[in-house]
Amino acid sequence: MTPTGASGQAQVELQRLLATQRRRVVAHLARSLGLPHLGLAEDAVQSAALRALEVWPAQGVPANPAGWLFRVARNEAIDALRVAGRYETWPEDDEPDAAIAAWSRQPEAQGRFAGELDDEELALLFTACHPALPVASQVVLALRVMAGLDHATLAAGLLCSEAALTQRLARAREALAGKRLQLPAGHELAPRRDAVLTVLSLAFHAGARARARQQGGEAASLCWEAIRLARALAAHPVAAHPDAHALAAMLLLHGARLTGQLDEAGHIVLLPGQPRDRWDAGMVRMGLAHLQAAQGATRLSRWHLLAGIAAEHATAADHTQTDWPCIVSYYETLLQLDPSVAPRLGHAIALAEAGEPAAALGLLCQLQPGLPRSLVAHGLAAQARAHERLGQNDEAVRLLQAAQGLAPHAAEARALAQRADRMAAQLAGRGGFS
Repeated sequence: MTPTGASGQAQVELQRLLATQRRRVVAHLARSLGLPHLGLAEDAVQSAALRALEVWPAQGVPANPAGWLFRVARNEAIDALRVAGRYETWPEDDEPDAAIAAWSRQPEAQGRFAGELDDEELALLFTACHPALPVASQVVLALRVMAGLDHATLAAGLLCSEAALTQRLARAREALAGKRLQLPAGHELAPRRDAVLTVLSLAFHAGARARARQQGGEAASLCWEAIRLARALAAHPVAAHPDAHALAAMLLLHGARLTGQLDEAGHIVLLPGQPRDRWDAGMVRMGLAHLQAAQGATRLSRWHLLAGIAAEHATAADHTQTDWPCIVSYYETLLQLDPSVAPRLGHAIALAEAGEPAAALGLLCQLQPGLPRSLVAHGLAAQARAHERLGQNDEAVRLLQAAQGLAPHAAEARALAQRADRMAAQLAGRGGFS
């Protein structure tokens, strides 16, 4: 039932506000509190949101909703620190309305990528990727800062356990205790840049999974936020770098395909079946422009190679005309830089499509026992495709059915089931399935 009246208007406005501004509010609070108090900043914003649901229906939605949310969250955080005996005067306490007034001067984004760079978010990402931390901890902390996702979702995206993720976060916050938010410049950027780019890539893919599973709200919006920040980094006078252009290219080229990710019933459409005319041609052009700008690099990064792979998919007239041998070559180069599970799996899948399904199947069978839980079903589905390419469709159906039972979400399970059912029906029609 759709809420109506003042209460309904307040709920709708609050939902819009949290989807577009929550990260900015948390980032600004964390700047003042320090990263070890990130959890307090998040809790304070949540408390402010609950307070809005109480106050706004009676008093009306304020003229500056984001400023109101920031003010209330700020007061919540100060009260919590005072109760704990840990409150210190903030730099802006002499002019308490100065920071709040700044929200009124921020232009609201029009469309998916418009609006100026939010320096608070950029500063928070680079601060979280502090060289005093191991790279894995940098990525975990920065992704938690940017995405605000629960630990289970973060762990799945990082291919690690929840316990390991929680431990990394605790150690990172302890190591950064007392450090203020400060955007590094010049030579300080280089040690942090790749971790920031990794965070943006992981955030995008978390958002893409949320969209495919029809999990609305802030998680699904991560796709566009990651693209916006990647493009902003590529254009930033200090942070600009060919690797940032390459990442922006990759995200835009993947993002262009999101419009074909679901059918009219909301079911996942796998890449071979996606109608190319539903892809966002404007995003493809933007992605290719960033890829061209990335050619100024003195060395190839993994982002260049991943963007090259994405470009092959995005520019092929249809799935059958994809240049799979070229994609295999990209993966072979990528594996020299990053021999982790995900690119090895991608390489094997590309081999099967490039006409070497037997070789692909051998690699997939070696990979399968060591795949993290979130990739197990994907690995079985890849094996099924290799068997299909070998003409062993009955084994392919069995593997798809096994993958269905291990899929991490109902949406993925449904897509695997549909694929298995279609293949089984074809076999039954030929009398070839027993």
